[in-house]
Amino acid sequence: MTMRPLVALLPLAFLTLAGPTTAQVPPAPSPQGSWFVYWGYNRSGYSWSNIHFNGPDYDFTLRHVEAKDRPSAFSLDNYFNPKNIWLPQYNYRIGFFLHERWSLSLGLDHMKYVMVQDQAVHMDGWIGDTRSHDFAVAEGGHEVVLTEDFLTYEHTDGLNLLCFDMDHYDPLWASRSGRQRLHVFEGAHLGMLIPRSDVRLFGEGMNNAFHVAGVGVGAQLGVHFTFCEHLFLRGTARGSWIDLPSVLTTGTAEDRANQHFWAYQGSIVFGGQFKLGGRKKDAPSAQ
Repeated sequence: MTMRPLVALLPLAFLTLAGPTTAQVPPAPSPQGSWFVYWGYNRSGYSWSNIHFNGPDYDFTLRHVEAKDRPSAFSLDNYFNPKNIWLPQYNYRIGFFLHERWSLSLGLDHMKYVMVQDQAVHMDGWIGDTRSHDFAVAEGGHEVVLTEDFLTYEHTDGLNLLCFDMDHYDPLWASRSGRQRLHVFEGAHLGMLIPRSDVRLFGEGMNNAFHVAGVGVGAQLGVHFTFCEHLFLRGTARGSWIDLPSVLTTGTAEDRANQHFWAYQGSIVFGGQFKLGGRKKDAPSAQ
């Protein structure tokens, strides 16, 4: 099962499990000045991309290249064993409710980007004989098949978006006790991409070091369900414009790639929200 239907069912599940309701709903999940942290997992998808490769004796662009994510098979060991929680596509974040309806947070979205192997694409450019005897072509347009001996290309350690999120909250529901609450939120994010790119070009390459390769900017929409006052589940749909002008490829400084594309992400996370120090205050009432 993918993340998309799970995210869509979250509001119904929250309302079913939470019990009787009241009209008084705090404007935000937690009072102004509270902190929150969370951890969870995602599925992602990507638009096609034009990927430009250049280096000594070659310069070419692959057009409309398709890619997909690579989720870990779901199991208790893969997703809940502390030794393995870094292997799937994960999300973590720490944030602050800086106003009664706003939060600011910093976190990492660990996605995985894998070029679809053996797809046929159009190539513009040239490859010199001194760089690859097998794939040498003159300047111009060509149809090529992305076989493993020509190119393997992935950001699987991963496509890491380290970003700030600014979110605005709208109250929907609260239980009679006020300990269970449901909010929707919408916001924007901006940050840097720090992928670890595993690339083999003409049979040469490596799993490169982590590297600041570009930027990402986008928007998000989701639901935030508070239960037991300080715990929450959160489902989020995100869209990000990813621009990578400096992708490491074969491991030499002269060889680089660049690309840009849309990334779409659905995530489900679990977290806690709390206030550090001072006297405990009631959650603000709706206005």
